[in-house]
Amino acid sequence: MASLGDLLNAGIVNVNDSIEFSFKGNHFTAKILRGGLVGICTLRRPHETSTKRILKGTTSFSSLTAWTEACLQDELEEYYTRYSSWKRVIHVESKQSLGDLRDRCKLTNSDECDTTDLYKEIARLQSTITEMNAYIQRLCNGERLDCKQWGFTTVKRHNISHSPRKKRIKIDRVVHSSAQAMLLNETI
Repeated sequence: MASLGDLLNAGIVNVNDSIEFSFKGNHFTAKILRGGLVGICTLRRPHETSTKRILKGTTSFSSLTAWTEACLQDELEEYYTRYSSWKRVIHVESKQSLGDLRDRCKLTNSDECDTTDLYKEIARLQSTITEMNAYIQRLCNGERLDCKQWGFTTVKRHNISHSPRKKRIKIDRVVHSSAQAMLLNETI
């Protein structure tokens, strides 16, 4: 299982990138620090426009789960909440969940890669192409747009070993009842 440090090493995220998540209208943000640590945490409560620095007593968190649990428990006093950090925390720069980025990271490590990860990356790339085409069309129509950066993942070529196919067995007769099965066994 990949960690934030693995995402940094793979070049998928960078030091000082922002991450965020929301829970019951509360908006939490933090920075990715060297070594895949999480720190410099802030909170914007519902119906407030300003953010405040939180969790000052902790220099950094060693995992994404530790950070989200501290935010929920220490700031909101939500102790019995199951919260899937990797699915819900967003990497601000790429606008993707860290779970999606972790799946992309697996593609760079051929030992962990399977065909499901490859198809998921293909679907993400097809979605990016659609978004790029819409962007180009809007440019051609004369709209003034901010320059957008799209990311990609380099995948090392490796052989995917397929599991051996199972032999199909042809069944000549189908037995519908136990009485027929007994008759069939007696005649054979």
